[in-house]
Amino acid sequence: PEWGRIGHIMTNQFDHTDFTKWYQENEKFLLPPVCNKLLHGGRLKVMFVGGKKANDRGDYHIEDGEEFFYMFKGSMVLKVLEKGKHRNIEIKEGQCFLLPPRVPHSPQRLPNSLGLVIERERIKEELDAMQWFEKGTTNVLWRRTFFCQDLGKDLVPIIKAFKASTESKTGKPRAVGSRGEDGKLAIMPLNRSIDSKITLEAPKNLIAWIKEKAKESKSEPYFIPLYNGEDFKVKIGYGEQKVETISNTGEAFYYQFDGTSLLSLVDGSSKTNMKSNSIVIVPPKTYHSWSLGKDAIVLSVVWPETT
Repeated sequence: PEWGRIGHIMTNQFDHTDFTKWYQENEKFLLPPVCNKLLHGGRLKVMFVGGKKANDRGDYHIEDGEEFFYMFKGSMVLKVLEKGKHRNIEIKEGQCFLLPPRVPHSPQRLPNSLGLVIERERIKEELDAMQWFEKGTTNVLWRRTFFCQDLGKDLVPIIKAFKASTESKTGKPRAVGSRGEDGKLAIMPLNRSIDSKITLEAPKNLIAWIKEKAKESKSEPYFIPLYNGEDFKVKIGYGEQKVETISNTGEAFYYQFDGTSLLSLVDGSSKTNMKSNSIVIVPPKTYHSWSLGKDAIVLSVVWPETT
């Protein structure tokens, strides 16, 4: 079967991408306002965001699922609404961050930066939202809800609609229940309330985290949990080890940061040699194993939990 990889047709169980080559071919698409390019559009939505220019985002995005961030190059600022107050979270090069569901957030991408973002597939009844605030307040100025399939494509017309609105020009909202120039409600209602109680963790430096974990003894080979989220189970495999018989009820995203590894189907019918900047998406319910080299570091993101 095909598992949704943009521009790719699966020829075997493992859909393998050399990210260095992919980035060279796709950097030209990382353009404002979103600076986003989808790499994989299956159950996991895997995208890279950044590029030579800064993005142009004044909106705050709201969704029912989590978002995983990792910065490969440069830094970004994730503006959030936390417990009813504005907060800026800087995610630096080499750091990762898991954003919980229903937290309004506005990613600010700097020039010459590059980051990984993973979201999950939307369930049929879920609606994302994009909203803008009155300057210097937490009062909603304009909001649009929508069913999200491709963030890079779906956001652009909404951003354009806001910029064409009276609210964008005046900075003041219309009367409650009023419709805008396009005949749609200027402030659409949310299908679920935002999370106004959660306290957000600070980003984690991945290498520092691995060094700390390396001090702890391992009783058996395994991938160590980095985040045990509501949606995403994020783990790291590192160092020379063999991890046998992994299977997930959902897709698994793997990114090899350093070193070399061998990823195999348990029945031996398919093997993929992984090196630095290799990406593989493993389909659901696929029994596979890992043989990690001495200097290997592998990121694993799975939705839902491994069974």
